[in-house]
Amino acid sequence: MFEKRFILMSFIAMFSNLIIAQSNDANKLEIVVGGSFAKPKIIPALSNLALAQITVNYNLTSTERSAGHEKSTGATSGAKITAYLETTDGELTTADFQEITDYFYSYFQKKLKENGIDTVAWNSIVETDFYKNAVEKVSEGEEDRQGKNGNVWVTNNAHKGNTLYGGATPFAFGKIKKASKFCEEIGAPAGFFHITVDFADIMVHVGIKTEGSGLYYYQTRTTKTEWAVKSEMKVAASTHGNSLFWNKKSQAESLIQRGDLEAISNYHDAINEDASRLKNWYSFSKLWAFNKELNPIVIETTRAKYKAAAKKALEKYADAFIAKSKG
Repeated sequence: MFEKRFILMSFIAMFSNLIIAQSNDANKLEIVVGGSFAKPKIIPALSNLALAQITVNYNLTSTERSAGHEKSTGATSGAKITAYLETTDGELTTADFQEITDYFYSYFQKKLKENGIDTVAWNSIVETDFYKNAVEKVSEGEEDRQGKNGNVWVTNNAHKGNTLYGGATPFAFGKIKKASKFCEEIGAPAGFFHITVDFADIMVHVGIKTEGSGLYYYQTRTTKTEWAVKSEMKVAASTHGNSLFWNKKSQAESLIQRGDLEAISNYHDAINEDASRLKNWYSFSKLWAFNKELNPIVIETTRAKYKAAAKKALEKYADAFIAKSKG
C-alpha cells in the first residue's frame, strides 16, 4: 500500500512540476494588440487555427557581448565571445533542417487538436490565392545567412512553404483585405510563426575597478572578464521577426517572446576553445576603450543529437503556446 501511495504521489509531483514549467514558459509569450485599450481577441478564444506559415531560424553561431562602465571614473571596457556549432559526422543539410521543421509542424498540429483547437489541413491552405500569390519564398537549399553581429543561421519553412508574412509590419493596404478573405475561405484565424532555435547559452560579464588616484591619472585599474558557454538547445527570443495572428475581421495580434524556452542541456560530445577562429574586432570604441575578444568556443555534437535536441526545444514552444491560449 505504501509503495502504491509513493508511486501515486511521485506521479502527482511530476505532473504538477510539468504544469508549472509550462505555465512559466507561457508567461514568456506576450500577446501585443494595437491601440491603447485594445484587448486580445484571437489567441485567448481559439477554437480552430490555420498554421499558415512556420518559419524557423536555426542559429549556427552565437555571439554575446558585454560592456563595463565605471561611473566614478568614466572608464569603459568591452568583451565578446562567439560559440560555433560543429557536427562531427558531416555538416547539417537542408534535409536535416526540413525534417526538424516539418516534425514541429506535425507536433504542433497534434497538440492543438488534443487541446480542443481544431486545425486547417495544409492542402486547404496552399490551394488559396493568398498562398499562391505570396511574393517571398524560402527556396530549397538556401544558403546560410549572416547578420550584422556576425551570427550565421539557416532559415527553413515548414513543408517548404511560401513566406506569407515577413515578421515585421503586419499586413497593410491591399493585403489586409486579401489576408482577411484568406481566413474566411479556410474558416479559421491564421497563424504566421517566426521562431529562432539557438544551440548554446552564453554569458559574458565585464567589471572595472579603480583604486587610488593622482592629479592627472589613476594609479591602478583592474578589468575583470567572466564568461561561460554551455550547450543548451532552446527557442530564443526571435531577432528575425515576431509571430502574427489574423482573422476574417482584419483583427491582428502579435506574439512576442520575452525569454528563452530552454529544452535540452549538455547534448554535446565535446566543448573546446579554438583560437584559430578569432577575428579582428575593430570598432570606433577601440580608440577610447579596452575591447577584448575571447577565444571562440566550439560545441561538437552529431547530427542526430542536434536534431533530437532541436525537436525537443520546438516541442516546448508548442506546449507554451497552448498554455498561453488556455490562459
